[in-house]
Amino acid sequence: MTASARGPSAAELLARLDRLPQSKPHRRLMLQGGMGHLFEAYDGVLLGYAASAVVTIWALDSTVAGWLLASVFIGYLIGSLLAGVLADWIGRRRVLMYALFVYVVFTLLAATASGPGELILWRVLSGIGIGAEATTIVPYISEFLPRRNRGRSIGRTMMFLGVGHALAGLTAVLVISPQPEPGWRIACLSGALPVLLLLWWRRTMVESPRFLIDKGRIDEAREIVERIERETAEAGDAVPAPPEKGAIGSEGAGGGEDERSYHGTNPLRRMAALWGPGMARRSTVVCLLWFAFQAAQYGYGTWLPTLLVLKGFTISTSFAFAMAGAVAQIPGYYLAASISERLDRKWTIVIFLMGSVGCAAALGTAGDATSIFCFNIALSFCMNGVASPLYAYTTEIYPTGIRTSGMGMASAMARVGAILAPVVIGYVQADLGFGGVFAMLCGLLFFGSVILAVFGLRTAGRSLEGLEAPGRSRPGDFARN
Repeated sequence: MTASARGPSAAELLARLDRLPQSKPHRRLMLQGGMGHLFEAYDGVLLGYAASAVVTIWALDSTVAGWLLASVFIGYLIGSLLAGVLADWIGRRRVLMYALFVYVVFTLLAATASGPGELILWRVLSGIGIGAEATTIVPYISEFLPRRNRGRSIGRTMMFLGVGHALAGLTAVLVISPQPEPGWRIACLSGALPVLLLLWWRRTMVESPRFLIDKGRIDEAREIVERIERETAEAGDAVPAPPEKGAIGSEGAGGGEDERSYHGTNPLRRMAALWGPGMARRSTVVCLLWFAFQAAQYGYGTWLPTLLVLKGFTISTSFAFAMAGAVAQIPGYYLAASISERLDRKWTIVIFLMGSVGCAAALGTAGDATSIFCFNIALSFCMNGVASPLYAYTTEIYPTGIRTSGMGMASAMARVGAILAPVVIGYVQADLGFGGVFAMLCGLLFFGSVILAVFGLRTAGRSLEGLEAPGRSRPGDFARN
């Protein structure tokens, strides 16, 4: 469809989206997306707990355990790449629905695995679904949220990751620890079955108006914008009058002559555009940053229970320590989300990364249980403070036509780190022990902070379209480091 002669232009519709107050329809989307993040976190971390039981049950050595922990991230890598290009091609909503269905099917099969090879296979395939889900959620939500509080709102959505981590820890303590052999299988089922309810609820989700506009489907986008305005008014929140024609500024909805459209561009060309003029520097920064951060985060998160067992702690104690760290993630998300609008996403990420470096160094040299417990909590707090603004930052720096492709590419690089880290940690732990593992994590976190501090882009308070056109925004963007 195309816009009617008397209908609003694309720029006017985008300006109306940005001018709306955050209201009931936004909160519903944040909750629907946040629940997806909850199950993503629950699934990714739960295997870390289950591995400590499976290692004992199946008598696996640390190198095989590393491949088992890495298996889901191989699926994440495939899912991230597929979802990135598919969501920019066929739509955000359809990818979100298909992804959860794939996750449910293969997670249920994982519960039936009879050996490490079979479990690794099902985890790779279920990881494709959850990787596609994780890649698409934030770009989808960000395209509805008003620019003035977009970072804070996305950060609050990311808090569901912390809830998922905490629930995984609780499941480990209550289900896996008492009876490890049936317990880890029951835990798999507990992650899959509630997702069926989430799929049913998500049937009411609408397609992103920005995606529809990028495809030239202006009338469909108008209907969705008007629906959101109507629901906002029904919720008792004031809806600003539509802007007058010609009153949209350069930081409003875009529409300038430099703005690029990717309508009709095939997936390969969309991926190539990520490395084209004005985008190569942005893509390099986020790829290196995501690789370093997720290698550290998932290497730490998946291995921690097993590392503590190898250090001499009981399974129950290691689970309790990991669960305490998971609970500490929630205030980390909240604090980072609260300050990222004023301090900017870039510098919020850098500060929390450097805090993570200090905590990882302290944890690696800690000798007693109390110190390990405290520094574990501090490290979880800081590392998940990074995640909150990082998702928002990555979606903001790409144009609508390649936004999920960019997020998918960054997520894929993150999954490469998440795949390699558990495997490498298996070898590092065998050679250098507990302290050597955390020395490696410190190096990764420090590398990411330097890359972003020197080359990163500032984004807070700017419209998505205001960051789209490289010819218009790039010089100022990097001058504002």
